[in-house]
Amino acid sequence: MQRKDIVLAGGRSIAFDIARNPDQGAFFVLAVRKSGSTILNNIVRALAQFNGLHFVDVAGTFFEHNVMVGDWRRSAAINELIAGGNVYGGFRNMPFAFAANLQFRSSKKLLLVRDPRDALVSEYFTNAFSHPIPPPSPEGDEVTRLMARQREQALSLGIDAYMRTRKPNEMNETMLDFADLLDDPNLALLRYEDVILNKTGLIATICAHFGWTAHPDVVENILSWADVVPEQEDPTAFIRKVIPGDHRVKLSAATIAHLDMILEPSMERFGYHRA
Repeated sequence: MQRKDIVLAGGRSIAFDIARNPDQGAFFVLAVRKSGSTILNNIVRALAQFNGLHFVDVAGTFFEHNVMVGDWRRSAAINELIAGGNVYGGFRNMPFAFAANLQFRSSKKLLLVRDPRDALVSEYFTNAFSHPIPPPSPEGDEVTRLMARQREQALSLGIDAYMRTRKPNEMNETMLDFADLLDDPNLALLRYEDVILNKTGLIATICAHFGWTAHPDVVENILSWADVVPEQEDPTAFIRKVIPGDHRVKLSAATIAHLDMILEPSMERFGYHRA
């Protein structure tokens, strides 16, 4: 394992532990936020360990150091992280700096998406109640202040009013940022609606796409903590509900119509339809 310091514009340096195994491939795990990204990354991390690969939580490491997404995802410096023997994850936004990287383009990738209306409902409850807010770091507190504002906004507005802020536009842009990957032959597209209640199938799909193996005991262990469906909804819990179609329960008809109009480009591109 080697330490790699990524120096961003402005001189901030963030350290990562990176494997350097040229005889092994590199793998990438991407997911639109609030699409089951955390559980996907945790499952992949466990499978990677079993297959002798090192998991690098790129976005999570920057988050812990209070680095805004916009300050790293277009930075050419992050290409210095890419090497064989690593699985790169944590991405809830398209890492544009990788787009022209030959190893990224030739490597196997996963992309997890979700009906953006359900994702926005999930985002509301997360921002209002459950998302951890990182403490300020010695280098800055931008992420801390942003998330504190988001919590205050969600709690003060309520869910329907929240949906009429810039959030639908941001979600639309986030999904469309990933759209070019749909033409990548090395990409496996996963839909939340297909995998969230079928974790065994999800594990099989990951292993088949990445060319990995998983001993039955490993699969059983993963399912013991990953295959969780709450008996009752708890708005303050990280795993709040799980069941697809929640926007039809939580939002008014007028709000859903509003979202359908704004989200039409991303819904059409990723195969989601109005109810």
